[in-house]
Amino acid sequence: MIRVLTLCLCLACTPVGALAEQETGHDYFAAQRQMISRGVQAVLMCNGLFTSGRSLEQVFRQELAYLSDPVGTVEGGDYRIDTGMRAVEVGSPDSGPVMRAAFREGIGCIVLAPDQDLDDVDSLPSFDATPPTGDPSRIPWPDGDLLPGNPIPETVNAAALQAASDWAFERDTPEQDTLSLLVVHQGRIIHERYAEGIDRDTRTRTWSTA
Repeated sequence: MIRVLTLCLCLACTPVGALAEQETGHDYFAAQRQMISRGVQAVLMCNGLFTSGRSLEQVFRQELAYLSDPVGTVEGGDYRIDTGMRAVEVGSPDSGPVMRAAFREGIGCIVLAPDQDLDDVDSLPSFDATPPTGDPSRIPWPDGDLLPGNPIPETVNAAALQAASDWAFERDTPEQDTLSLLVVHQGRIIHERYAEGIDRDTRTRTWSTA
């Protein structure tokens, strides 16, 4: 009986705030957020370096611009670039999960699962996207690079189109950095624009727009 009363008294004397702090003080999802953040950085770095062929300086200045706290800097940090494998690793076992991304021909960069490493890269899918034969400059888009010289259709508001393009490239936002913009209307390109260091021949990842 004495033991029961002692337990009840101890519980009654415990401050409510301390219990609330104990319940909410631990971040149960920190590891998941860290894993996602490192995976995003790995695929952005991989894409910039091996899909687009850009320099590490350009990648940190533009591709990683919207990340609030990227791992490392252009001078170095807790990441590794394997040019032979065309892969990027972000993080280390001592500081949390290591996330990796690797370039695959015809697809671009793929994020590896947390339990995969660079030994698994060769088992990842690839795609043989053989380009059409002939001179691309003489083959109409989208199979080639030949574009008609027709003006923007009258049904398209040219001023609104330019305003949308300016908004995409010039607005001040920490969440996005636009590298290229391609507007297709009824099967033809009516507007294209590129950031510094990017042009029509730069390969980029289309994400969910393809």
